[in-house]
Amino acid sequence: MLALLSKIIKINTLTIVGVSRADHGDSFNLLTVKRKGNKIDILETATYDSYEELKKKIDIKLPVIVALDGKGVLNKKIDFNNEGDVNWQKNVDYNSIYFTAYKSGTANYMSFCRKNAVDEVLQKFIGDKFQVVDVYIGAFLTALLQPAVNEKKILSGDLMLEFDDEGFTGFTKQFAEIPMKLKYKIGDDSINSDFIPLYGVLVHFFLQPKEVTKTESGMLNVEEIIYKKAFTLFGTIMLVGFLLSLMASYLLIQYYGSKNAELNLQNVYSNQSYQLILEMEKQKEQKENILKESGFSSSKFLTYYSYELIKMTPGDIRLNEVNIVPLAKEVKANERVLLDPKTILLKGETYNETSFNNWMSNLKTIKWIKKFEINALKKDKKNKSQFEVKITIKDV
Repeated sequence: MLALLSKIIKINTLTIVGVSRADHGDSFNLLTVKRKGNKIDILETATYDSYEELKKKIDIKLPVIVALDGKGVLNKKIDFNNEGDVNWQKNVDYNSIYFTAYKSGTANYMSFCRKNAVDEVLQKFIGDKFQVVDVYIGAFLTALLQPAVNEKKILSGDLMLEFDDEGFTGFTKQFAEIPMKLKYKIGDDSINSDFIPLYGVLVHFFLQPKEVTKTESGMLNVEEIIYKKAFTLFGTIMLVGFLLSLMASYLLIQYYGSKNAELNLQNVYSNQSYQLILEMEKQKEQKENILKESGFSSSKFLTYYSYELIKMTPGDIRLNEVNIVPLAKEVKANERVLLDPKTILLKGETYNETSFNNWMSNLKTIKWIKKFEINALKKDKKNKSQFEVKITIKDV
């Protein structure tokens, strides 16, 4: 994971979205920064009272870090010298929560919330094409900024963090509304208490200090974001290189053409070039037809469909075969291989017909599925249902 993050860091510009959950609705703090060497420049800070307002303003081309706080987020100090705290930490079910923890001295300061609360936010962001690369919980990472702020008390969101010469010592929750937001100086920037937790998240994301531990979300496909960025970069470089080569080629042709006194020879060369272009266009058309017939011209990778189908398959249904782009007919000697590019064949078995029916209903909700057919459904002697489903993919 760290190796992947190091690649993202090279992007330099990213956005941190602080999601503050409350009974009356969520609010969103937006912090956009750009890294230049060891310096971080703040490009934008803004607060939005609704998700729809945030969605209109944010640049979805930038990687996004989500920082969740507010309703449902609990904060706890775990004293390693306190047997009760140690036993509490041992009994935590980390599979059911998301957490971010900061270790200071003999204590661990943990912010955590239920897993489904975070998954709900991530699903909304990812569904709207946000390029989410990481998620953090709570406001304790502000402790990373204390050496730069040089204050004994720092207001971080609704928590007052307390420090001494040894480091982070404790916190208190500020239940009463503070009439004026406190501001802290970090370098040339002045940051108020609502945004300083986001700056702490940014410091951890770039530096990865060992004092911090956190949940790594399985919902985030960081690799896909990296590959998209890489393909965009390499595509741009190739396009610029091609244009420069084309321009250089054009200038050279013009230069040497002016030196060519043999008009007939020029005509021969021109005819040859024209025939070559026609041949290349014919070859290009043939290759495009092959890609189109095979299904590989789709904007989605074939592994995307298998991943999506396997991800939503219930645990009591066993898939024995996932055949993407199957053969259109049996291959015979000296015959062309024909593929069915818009088809996926699923074969499997289950003892639970209710689960199978629910699974079929869920397939209807997938946007890229045009239709599906149950080609076969039968039970064996052990009352196990054997099924075969044919899925037709929409054009993308």
